[in-house]
Amino acid sequence: MRIYKLVLGFLAATTLVSTLNATDYTQRGPSSFEEYDTNNDGFVSESEFYDLRAKKMEAKANQGMRMKNAAYAPTFESFDTNGDKKLSKAELLEGQMKNMKQRMNQKGMGNGMNSGQGMNKGQGMTPGQGMGKGMNNSNQ
Repeated sequence: MRIYKLVLGFLAATTLVSTLNATDYTQRGPSSFEEYDTNNDGFVSESEFYDLRAKKMEAKANQGMRMKNAAYAPTFESFDTNGDKKLSKAELLEGQMKNMKQRMNQKGMGNGMNSGQGMNKGQGMTPGQGMGKGMNNSNQ
């Protein structure tokens, strides 16, 4: 009986540890450098880059999550700015930031002032749009 409890305790602890160490590939946002660098050599290879992307897409598909714009995901080459066929931590972070900025601008969340996109595009109730003559026209 004592061995039985010991074995059950060990299995429970092992399950808990593996659950805590499991990566949730369905989380939104960019993955960390450490998630990409599976062999811990300090760089992300092309295969590590695409392997993680495939794992994330598979996990999302299994959860029934939508994968809008998956066809437009950035390529490894777009991150590899020095062309050495491996990504440093700085290259990965820079590529992720560039990709996030592009997506924000495409969604119309840019600052509007300089980009011509976003909420300050001038699409409000300007003359010729909206209510027209009437409410504040005291000359009638």
